[in-house]
Amino acid sequence: MKTVVIGAGVVGLATAYELLKAGHDVVVIERDEYGQGPSFGNAAVVTGVLSFPVPAPGTIRVAVKSLLRKDQAISVHPVPSARFAAFLLRMANATRKSNFALGTAAQDLLTVDVFGDFDEYLDEGLTFEHHESGMLHVFESRAALDSAMKAFDDFPALRERVEVVNGHDELMAIDPGLAPQFTHGYLAPTDRQVEPMSLMRALVSAIETRGGQVLENTKVLDFIQLDGTVNAVVTTAGVYDADHVVIAAGVASRGLSAKLGFVPPLYSGGGYSIDVKFADKRLQPRTSVMTDKSHIAVTPLDWGLRASSGMIIGQPEPTVNEARIAKLKRDLAALYPEIPLDNTEPGWAGLRPMSADGVPLIGQIPGTTNAYLATGHAMLGLTYAPSTAKLIRKLIAGEGTPAHSLLSPNRFRILT
Repeated sequence: MKTVVIGAGVVGLATAYELLKAGHDVVVIERDEYGQGPSFGNAAVVTGVLSFPVPAPGTIRVAVKSLLRKDQAISVHPVPSARFAAFLLRMANATRKSNFALGTAAQDLLTVDVFGDFDEYLDEGLTFEHHESGMLHVFESRAALDSAMKAFDDFPALRERVEVVNGHDELMAIDPGLAPQFTHGYLAPTDRQVEPMSLMRALVSAIETRGGQVLENTKVLDFIQLDGTVNAVVTTAGVYDADHVVIAAGVASRGLSAKLGFVPPLYSGGGYSIDVKFADKRLQPRTSVMTDKSHIAVTPLDWGLRASSGMIIGQPEPTVNEARIAKLKRDLAALYPEIPLDNTEPGWAGLRPMSADGVPLIGQIPGTTNAYLATGHAMLGLTYAPSTAKLIRKLIAGEGTPAHSLLSPNRFRILT
């Protein structure tokens, strides 16, 4: 079977690798260079806990505040279009408690196997930076911790994956470099760190070793289709015949899917990060850390750490706002006062694909017989890449289950 995968971020590359293992003849088409989209500056965390979609109860209040204050965890960059307004209304609807619970159940279909999926990569000989140091969510008071723990009340399976940390002494036993104002937390002990570019290099190498192709700087121009079946993909490098097509191009998946008659409610969610390099391992965080008030994520990596933040819904370009980067540095210094910031790389920004309900779009494109979407992962593209790839392989093979309809693009049905 000839399969064309469009998009060479971590989701597209994982999908190509999985399909190659299943016997497909795979070509990956990437309009830029592989790994240079939002996957590049990912927070570098693989989590088995954060199955919660971005549109959670209370998100609307935070987003409204962002119109006055630009330092909110979630903010909105207004887009003057009726379709974007409809997208925001759908997102608001997704924050209702019942819809949030449904979205969490949908995402946990992907979450439950993430560690086994990454172990499989290691067993198959893929070489990438990988640590098993857990993730710690930190708070400045018991009341703040208790408030955060309420998010688990309706999700006992997720609650079992975390351990409450009471008091500064217990917190310091896990990570002694934390500032003293952080006094409580909860630990996800099985969460991991994966440097995303190292994983994507390993996937490209494995794809090419197995006979697949990764075509960079190649733009998709159109599709040749008949009666809902895509027969070929037309690109700037030529025409590629296809038995199956998988669109895993992040935010650009929206325009590509539109060429096939389906416009998914998918917009960008801007995020940004900094890489801080230092040699003294004693100063390095012992685990990944997420904060409550400042809403930053910090991950230790071989060369130092990465700090990231932000979900700017509707951000049009992956530009770095210097004021946001400066605040990220201040928040990092407040969290880890001893870490030197003199060797900090320039800030990075990327546009993560956000669906209207915050849940990935994985499945057959409505109106087609052999084209699939694999996008909309928001901040969890790295975590969900292997499980998304396995689901696409199952769907192509006709092995999907009724539960997978929770992830299907069919749940929207916006046809043009």
